[in-house]
Amino acid sequence: MIATVFALEFESAAFRSALGPRLCMTVWTLGVTGERSAAGLERMIANARPKLIVSAGFSGGLQPDLQLGDIVIGENFSDARILAALPEFPDFRRGQIQTVPDTLETGEAKRQCGLKSGALVGDLESEHLHRVCLASGIPMLSVRTVSDTMEQDLPLPGNILIDPKSGRPDPGSIFRYLFRHPTKASGFAKMVADAKSAQVSLAQALGQILPLLVRSSG
Repeated sequence: MIATVFALEFESAAFRSALGPRLCMTVWTLGVTGERSAAGLERMIANARPKLIVSAGFSGGLQPDLQLGDIVIGENFSDARILAALPEFPDFRRGQIQTVPDTLETGEAKRQCGLKSGALVGDLESEHLHRVCLASGIPMLSVRTVSDTMEQDLPLPGNILIDPKSGRPDPGSIFRYLFRHPTKASGFAKMVADAKSAQVSLAQALGQILPLLVRSSG
């Protein structure tokens, strides 16, 4: 069995709708972000141990040439044997992922993170999930899509977009923030549209990658 793991439900929406019945594959949603995702994955593994874990989700671009929906395979958080078995997809990038403790809310913060780390994208979970997989002896592949480019400032603070306690979007907090900051509404609408584009791009990429993994693991 291959488990495709997402931190949040909305990251997996397009993939779930296109998945269909596949006996050798399951989809896990942890429901939390950041370091707390490790404990969530540990609980999932305790209930059902997969042969392989594909960690998938959104990320912020840390380099200027990355565009919305670009796919990055994280070499630093992926099993070397899996990487060697996969073809070089011409539309995908391979490189480093930088896991950060908090959402990078501004273009300048992303630019500085990219300069210091050399990573292509930044996320909140890959390092923590990879640590669990190493400890469990389960190979992992990290696949990320760019949901916001290096130049973009987020229209809302990260702790408003995602509730830090629940790990989920809080519609009430978002509404209250936009009510107090009406000029941010158009930016929020664009972010939602971009997220839907990123969902589709990620689903299409997984649709190419996962059948190859199923065949090689069978």
